Amino acid sequence: MSTVIRKLIVKEFHVNRVIVAGATVGGVLSILIAALGNVGFSIGSLMWITTIIANGVMLALYGVMNERKERSLLFVLSLPLSIPEYVRAKMLGLALCFFLPWLVATVAAIVLVLAKGDVPDGMVPYVVLLSVYMLANFLVLLCWTLHTTSEAWISAAIVLTNMCVSIYMFVVGALPGLQDHTHGPVPVWNQTALTILAVELAVIALAFTLPFFLAARRRDFI
Repeated sequence: MSTVIRKLIVKEFHVNRVIVAGATVGGVLSILIAALGNVGFSIGSLMWITTIIANGVMLALYGVMNERKERSLLFVLSLPLSIPEYVRAKMLGLALCFFLPWLVATVAAIVLVLAKGDVPDGMVPYVVLLSVYMLANFLVLLCWTLHTTSEAWISAAIVLTNMCVSIYMFVVGALPGLQDHTHGPVPVWNQTALTILAVELAVIALAFTLPFFLAARRRDFI
C-alpha cells in the first residue's frame, strides 16, 4: 500500500471524525437506554438500528457524493494517484469509518442480550444476523455510490436500502428456523441461521470487491 493511499485513508477518518464519533456514542447510548426496561428496550433497539443505518447513509453522502459536488475530487485525482488507487483508498477508508462504530454497536448489543435477564439469549443469532445484514447493506450502498454519479440514483438507492432493513427484519425474523429459537434460553446456530449468515457474507465480499474491478476501470469517474 502506497503512502498516498495510507494518507487518504487517514484523511477519511479525519473528514468523517464527527460522523464516526457520533455513531459510536449513539450506538453505546442506545444500548444503555435499551437496558432500562421494556419501554427502554424498544426505544433503544430502534435507536440502535437507526444509528447504524444513519452512519452508513452519512458516510456515503459526505464521503463520496459530497466530494463530487464540492469538486474536491478533482484535487484528489490531481495527486500522484491512479483511479484504481483512489477507489481502493475510498473503499478501505469509508469501510473502516463504518466498521468501527458498527463493531462497537454490535458487541454492545450482544452483551446486552446475554447480560439482561429478561431478554432471552436465543435472540443472539438474530441480533448478529441483523447487524451483519446492515454491514452488507452499507457496502452495497457504498458500492452503488462509487459506480454512479447520478444524485437521483444514489437517493433512490438510499431509500431502497433503508426500506430493505425493515423488510429483512420482518421476513427473516418470521422464518421458523429463527423464530422457533428466538425466545429460547440459549443461542441456536442452526442451518437456517448459518445459511443466512453465509449469504450475507457473500454479499459483503461481492459489494466490497466489485468497485476494484468496475469503478476502478472507469475513465469518466468524476
